[in-house]
Amino acid sequence: MTRQLNVFLLALFTSLLSWSQEIGLVKRIEKNMKARSIRKDSLISNGRPFLSVFAGPGYTPESGILIGGGLLYTFTTNPDNKELQRSSIPLLGSISTRKNITLSSIMNTFWLDDQLRVKLIAKFSNVNDDYFGVGYETNQSIDRGKETSQYNRILFYLQPKVDLRLLTNFYGGVSFVYSNLKVRETNPVMEEDENFQNFGPEIIETGFAVNLTFDSRDIVVNAYKGWFVNLSYYLTTEFFGGNQNYQVIEYDLRYYRSLNRLGNTLAFRAYGRQAFGEVPYSGMTLIGSTDLLRGYLNGQYRDKAGLAVIGEWRYMFLNKERVKGKHGIATWLGTGSIAQNLGTLSNWLPNAGIGYRLELQPRMNLRIDFGFGRNSSGLYFNFSESF
Repeated sequence: MTRQLNVFLLALFTSLLSWSQEIGLVKRIEKNMKARSIRKDSLISNGRPFLSVFAGPGYTPESGILIGGGLLYTFTTNPDNKELQRSSIPLLGSISTRKNITLSSIMNTFWLDDQLRVKLIAKFSNVNDDYFGVGYETNQSIDRGKETSQYNRILFYLQPKVDLRLLTNFYGGVSFVYSNLKVRETNPVMEEDENFQNFGPEIIETGFAVNLTFDSRDIVVNAYKGWFVNLSYYLTTEFFGGNQNYQVIEYDLRYYRSLNRLGNTLAFRAYGRQAFGEVPYSGMTLIGSTDLLRGYLNGQYRDKAGLAVIGEWRYMFLNKERVKGKHGIATWLGTGSIAQNLGTLSNWLPNAGIGYRLELQPRMNLRIDFGFGRNSSGLYFNFSESF
């Protein structure tokens, strides 16, 4: 009996010791995280650069289950101007069970006290994607599968953009676009597709875009209030070394309003795109993506014209001090349609979803969204709001 008691006490002591060590480890982690948070806030408030890192699992309709991660580097081009937005350089990457590899970055920088804005969009992907043809009826009639929709492609996309302030909140800009898409493996259905037969497996776009923008948002990457209205014209031509000749007009209207405090925001977006001329399958308007109708396969619905309308509510919770904390939620409703031109839109696709927000840096959120639509759903990670 005494021996059993000794064994029990020894086991109890060992468990208590292990438990105390675990509690100590948790406290040390919490202490280190708090110290890092204080250091981060101090550096940012003093205009110093800061780097945030994140990694985690995810799921998208295109890629399946994936492991994604990224870096977010922010800085200010003028530490003495406290009203100047911080510039941001994110880098996102993922590897999926479908053997998809993606890398992307959307850089936003603000110079000369916001007289000059420089943006860079860079993307690389080597993925097993899906192609459902062009037009709503074709998109609906083809089932997803290895012998019907799946194909392998490599894409490299680069778009540097410069905007110059013309008047208060008005900007004029120009950008250059280079895109190289190579289809390496197809399927029987895709090989019989008229658009694919006409344009072939390699699409090289070189062109330029001009735009006029009204932007009264308080923060570009995560607005709480203001308007964003953009009209752009894009021309891709063989003159710059590509093999395509067509044109695009884009419309982008966004509105943000704080409901009763900062961090409780109603956001609205209406996006339209119309392509003209001989448009390849890669240049068609898409309405399913991480920043439009989240939850739809990116590329399932494509045609020359498209329109998407989204209303989203974003809510950051209050912390113990009753001020805006670092955790939040978002929910949205939307719809969209594609057609040959904007005047013939008719088949409207429903879209809804819910998301989680984690503020990694002031007004720089990690976004985790789950969206769903008609027979489709997806989980998305990103370092900025969808719009």
